[in-house]
Amino acid sequence: MSFRVIKPGFISSIQDVGRFGFAEKGIAQSGAADLHAFCWANYLLENDSHAAALEITFGGCELEALIDTKIAITGADFGFKLNGHHHANWQVITVKKGDKLTWGTSQNGVRAYLAIAGGFQTPIYFGSRSVNVREQIGRLLQVGDELISFSSNKPAEIRASIPERYRPDYQQQLTLRLLPSYQFEQFDQTQQQTLFEQLYEVDLGSDRTGCRLAGRAIENVPNTMISEGIAYGSVEITTSGLPIILLNDHPTIGGYPKIGTVLSLDLAMLAQRHAGAKVKFELIDIETAQQLRKKFNQFFRL
Repeated sequence: MSFRVIKPGFISSIQDVGRFGFAEKGIAQSGAADLHAFCWANYLLENDSHAAALEITFGGCELEALIDTKIAITGADFGFKLNGHHHANWQVITVKKGDKLTWGTSQNGVRAYLAIAGGFQTPIYFGSRSVNVREQIGRLLQVGDELISFSSNKPAEIRASIPERYRPDYQQQLTLRLLPSYQFEQFDQTQQQTLFEQLYEVDLGSDRTGCRLAGRAIENVPNTMISEGIAYGSVEITTSGLPIILLNDHPTIGGYPKIGTVLSLDLAMLAQRHAGAKVKFELIDIETAQQLRKKFNQFFRL
């Protein structure tokens, strides 16, 4: 055992990089909503890049340490405290048996990540430890749960913290780089301009399934289609003329036309935006997108 759950927080679940290869069976990829913050947490501790971590959404979580270990906190700033003393995110922290770990409410961002040396050991479903409540795969943290971690003898001292330049500001306006889909040409020039020439706001109805955007509607949207396979990051334009960006727990089929797919690295940043945050779209070509993702994968050994 590594931690006992005193307060589970608003929405807290175990996540890893996700489950892949099961879309044909209707199972979403799930995984950490902010892959950037998740990967940095494991990198700091010299964990395997696929090691499971705790994703804490909107804060309010409290844990008791049951062992001596090392942890890393990344992602949203919920005013993390160890035994009542504030500790900044994006660094390795030594924890002793009996210590109390608490997260308050959001000061910057939506999701924080707690990684532990060796990673958390929870049941594996379809090749992943990631929880997907919508599909009833695993469950959220509950009071009294005891989290188990893999033993790790690594010192985790080399990477004490992350340089400031790699720490995102989740309050900044976000530009989402969009790869045009094969249905892009179904939207005429005026409809495309409506998408690219405005600032949208993240809608309150957003969650791990999808991010809804509020703004000026695209008029005369193409009719809904026979449902077909859809991908992580797809931008569906609903009959209301407003976009939904599909996130980690999205269904695997859908019947809205898709104007494009958001670069996965930008989806990580989108997952940290509160309702009301400003976002806009710009086009990116496939070669540039592939190079950016290749660089990310190589650095984090994904």
